Parts: sequence; structure tokens; C-alpha cells
Amino acid sequence: MYHKIKVRIVLMILFAGFFMMQISVSQAAGLLKPLNGNGSDIHMKTHNVQVTVNNGFCRTEVDQIFVNKGDADMEAVYSFPLPSKASLSELSLWIDGKEEIGEVLEKEKAKKIYEDQKAKGKDSALAEKDDYKTFNVSVHPVRAGAETRVRLVYYQPLEIDLNIGRYVYPLAEGGVDEERIAFWSVDDKVTGSFSFDLTLKSAFPVKDVRVPGYQDHAEIKQAGNTGEGTTGSEVYHVSISEPEGSNLSKDIVFYYRLKEDVPARLELIPYKEALNKEGTFMVVVTPGASLKRIAEGTDWTFILDRSGSMGGEKIKTLADGVSRVIGKMSPNDRFRIITFNDKADDFSGGYINATQENAKTMIERLKGLQASGSTALFAGLEKGCKGLDDDRTTGIVLVTDGVANVGPTQESAFLELLKGYDIRLFTFVIGNSANRPLLNKLAKNSNGFAMNISSSDDIIGRILQAKEKVLHENFHDVELRFHGEKVKELTPTHAGSLYIGQQLVTFGKYNGSGKVDIELLAKISGAQHSWRCTAILPEVDKDNPEIERLWALSSIEDRMENIREKGESDNLRTEVVDLGTKYSLVTDYTSMIVLTKEEIENLGITPRNKERVLRERQAQQLRANAPAKNYRADNSSNDSGMFKGLKAPSISVGSGPLGPLSLAFIFWLNRRKKK
Repeated sequence: MYHKIKVRIVLMILFAGFFMMQISVSQAAGLLKPLNGNGSDIHMKTHNVQVTVNNGFCRTEVDQIFVNKGDADMEAVYSFPLPSKASLSELSLWIDGKEEIGEVLEKEKAKKIYEDQKAKGKDSALAEKDDYKTFNVSVHPVRAGAETRVRLVYYQPLEIDLNIGRYVYPLAEGGVDEERIAFWSVDDKVTGSFSFDLTLKSAFPVKDVRVPGYQDHAEIKQAGNTGEGTTGSEVYHVSISEPEGSNLSKDIVFYYRLKEDVPARLELIPYKEALNKEGTFMVVVTPGASLKRIAEGTDWTFILDRSGSMGGEKIKTLADGVSRVIGKMSPNDRFRIITFNDKADDFSGGYINATQENAKTMIERLKGLQASGSTALFAGLEKGCKGLDDDRTTGIVLVTDGVANVGPTQESAFLELLKGYDIRLFTFVIGNSANRPLLNKLAKNSNGFAMNISSSDDIIGRILQAKEKVLHENFHDVELRFHGEKVKELTPTHAGSLYIGQQLVTFGKYNGSGKVDIELLAKISGAQHSWRCTAILPEVDKDNPEIERLWALSSIEDRMENIREKGESDNLRTEVVDLGTKYSLVTDYTSMIVLTKEEIENLGITPRNKERVLRERQAQQLRANAPAKNYRADNSSNDSGMFKGLKAPSISVGSGPLGPLSLAFIFWLNRRKKK
């Protein structure tokens, strides 16, 4: 029997990365080495990272040197967590002092060529994607007594939420792949130096920046401001240097906050190589509208995993984290706690008013929580969805570190469970290598949202961002329309819902050039709304060739979503392979292999990626010497813009008097920067 409960539900899924504050070497990015083996003479000597945040997307370059201190040639396998929405687009290996750039082939073909090269003792490298978990880079040979240099580059769209921009360099592994953990150890240390350098270019004024966990020794400099008001171009540089022997086991999270007067807007970032070429674009919409605040108190349900894998420090950290959230609640809020291992139990005995006395009592009980048994995730979620009050806004917090192994475990079972409730599901995915595709799907299908959380995040700040969304109306049935015949192949294919402060990012192709009419349609509390503007699709614009890869990656994700939901088909697989090889992207079905120029020619491989990389590097060099370009497209005809002069929503929009979480968030963002 289905229970139709009209509430908003926040589902926060906290994976192992959040809890593993004291991480062993098997829980980090680094060189893979067999457990209980004879050891390896290969080590990481240096690990240098350069990041550029500009024009709506991020470029991450990782330059590494491996050293072999032994007397025999060996293979190095470097593994790192898969960044969110990332396209691995470059893999370079220095052979005889010369950089060789990788090319993308079908996965099985690339693997065979690599193994053939390895058997012949020839220099080569291979980058592969392990589902949603990791990128793995194999290099052979790392020659005895010598150093080997490898570089990789990936791109990803920038995330801005309530005027807060966020970039994560993932290093802490989520620990969700039990087979891998059982087979490999991970050497996560560098024998030499580790450095991280980030450049932020913003066409809109920046109020503050922050690097949690590194604030005391990160060097943060504002390089310049070339304009005034909301049209200024600002540049920030962040540098982190670690001494010899540093561990690659902690994510680096960079935040920046835009000023409160930044407008709601539509930005269009194009790329078109020539008049007779097809164009590509990225549209970023930051909506502005009156989204009313929901005034009543909130019910919070915490579903806590207390299975055996949560033992030790993890269960203590779990209890401490939940206690901190309970301690920050309003007296108008209520909470309840469900725990599960082999089965689910009502730990709190129903809802409890969040008074100081009740919160203190429950915090003491949580400190005694013990871990044992298996993981009945389905049972915990099912129990948490029952007994909800349809007159109150409800948040559900599911805390788990593992994969379900008791009761229903298939994706279809969880989807079917949620169909029994008229709910909106919001997922907090904390830690790397989590099953983001599944959790994003659950959120999207229920018109909710998914939020990724790193172990290095300011957790309270991220919770406040989510709480602002839960306590406001939202845009639903969102659709972005391009009127006319110039635009085609839009991706993603379905926008879903947008919550306060969220942006809509859409990619597309176009033919010709000139004006295009863009319309955003959405409902607010069932009422239809429409916002329109006119933008220009240029005849030629060579500034951002990377947009082509981001379009292709989004198109691939559309197809992979169908594959995960309905199963693999020959047509879908072929489409992914074609997109991966044409736009040189490492996917579930394509890999990148580095060979010498002679081997590339002998094997008849077309150097598509080498040509694409040269175009991208040329454009990047030109952008490096120029201020950030403002791509706002909705104010060409008047100053009010698409959203009639409204400001972009920020963390305090419509929130009334500041509560404890708001004050904590503002203090967090305004902490003094080290110059």
C-alpha cells in the first residue's frame, strides 16, 4: 500500500571519506602496490598541481615524477578518486626527454596495445576509468635508477551555490571498493615536494576566499581588480607547499564567495573555430525570483549506520557529527534517530522537540552508540520514510559508510521504495568514490538535489546551504528553450528542479551565427513562469575550445544514465565510444594510451587529441594574460536583464533574522585570509 506524504525530504548520505579522519595508506590517492608483496622500489618523487578556475569551468593539471630506486625496470600504477563531472582529457609521458601526448581508443584495444608495448619493453602509459570510483594511470617502464615524468589534465564545470563557488581536488579515497582494498596497498607519500597552485579569475566581484584545513599556511593573494561593481575582473592566487614525505590523503577544498550585489543572470560561453565549422556553447543560468520562505519548524530524521564496518573512530565521529547538528537546531525543530545494522531500530522512540535539554540528553546517548553486524541499508531507509508528518517540512539524514549487503540491494528496489512516497529526495554524497550516479539519479527522479561533500569541507557551512534550499520554495518542471533553428543537441536532456541558489548548466551545438532567443520556463508552487532574453551566437570565437569536451562529457553522461537504468545496448555503447574517441575523453568504454610518435604512426592511430591539446593550450596561454571575460548575455537590450534586476540568491536571502547557523556560516566565510 502506497503512502502519499507531501513533504520535502533531505537525504544526506555520508560515506567513509567523512569519517576517516585518521586515514591509513590504503585510503588515499597514490601508487598501487600488492598487499603482502615484496614491496616496490618505485616511489612518487614530486606531485605538483595547477588549477585554473575561469569562464564557468575548471582546468586541473597534475604533474608527477616517479622514481625507481631499484636495479630493474618496473611498472607504476597511480590511482586517484574520480572527480565530480570530470573529463580526463590529457595524459602525457616524457620519453627520451620529449613530451608524448595520449590518444583515446576503445578500452579493450587500448589495453591490448599497452600490454603489447609492455611485453616489448617499450615506453607507454595508459589511463582508464573504473566506473564511478577512480581514474587509474599505468606507466611502463619506470626505468631502474631513473625518473619518469607523467602529466594528466582534466576539465569540469564550476559549481556555484548561493553565490559560493567551490572546487575540490580529490585525494582521500572513499574506501567503498572492498576488493581493491583487500588486494592493494597504496603508497600515498611523496619523497620530494608537493605543491598546489590555484588561479581564480572572476568576471564578478569576489568578497572572500577560503581553503579549510590549510588556512594557516596557504598563501592567498589577490592579484588585481580591473573593474568596478559587478563588471570587475578579479584574480586570486592560492599556493600550498608541503615538505618532503607529505601524504596525498586529504582533499583540498577551495571556496570563494561573490559579493551580494552580483545579479541574477544568463551567461553564454561559446566556441566556434571557423565560419564553416559547427559551434558549441555552455549556458549558465543563475535564476532570480521570489521564492518564499517556509516558516514552520523542521522535522529531522537521522538514519545512522551502526554496522560492524562503522567501528572504532568512525562510529565516534558519526556520533560527534550528528551531535553537532542537533546542537545547532532551532527550538521549533524536532528530530528522531533511526539506527540500522542487520535490521532497523527506532533509537529515539519517535520525534523529540529540539530543546537544549533534549538535545543534551540525546547527545549523551549517541556517545554510547556501538557498531556491529551487517548493513541493511534498505531497511533503514524504509523505516526512516515512515511516520512522517505531512504538515511539517521534513529532513532525512542517512549516514552510512558502506554498500548494502542485507535485504534488497539493487538500484531498482530503492527506486521502487521511493515511489511509495510523494517526496523530494536530497542527497549529500560525502567522500570520494561514492556511487554518485545512483544517488544523483534518486535525487533527480524525485525532483530533489544532490550535494557532494568532501571530508575537508566546512560541514556546517554545507549543511546551511542545504537548509536554505529545504526551507524555500523551488523551481520545478524547469526547461530551457532556444527558439529558432540554430541550436541543437542540448545536454543534459532533462533539467529537473532548481532550488534557491542553484545554477542551471546546459551545453549545446549550433550552426550559423547571430541572435538566438532563450527562454527559461519553470513552475513555482504550481504556477507557470517564463523569463526570456536574446543572446548572440558568434561567427567565430576561439577563446574556449574546452567547451567541446564538456559538451561531449555531458552527452556521454546522458547515455550512461540510460545504460545504468535500462542496461547496456550496442547502440548506446557505440555512441559513447564514438563521442569518447572524437573528443578524446576517458570513459567507461574508452581509454587513453601514450606511445612514441613512431608507434602512433606504425599502428595507424590518428593524433586527434594532440591536435586538440595544442588548440587548447594556445587558448589557455592567451587567456592567462587577459582579464576574466564577462559572458553575461541577458542584458544586451536593457540594464534590468532577464530577471528584471534581481540579485543572485546568496546565503542570507529571505532568511530574516540570522540564526546560529547563519552566523557560523558568515564567520566561516569572513575569516581573515593569509596574505
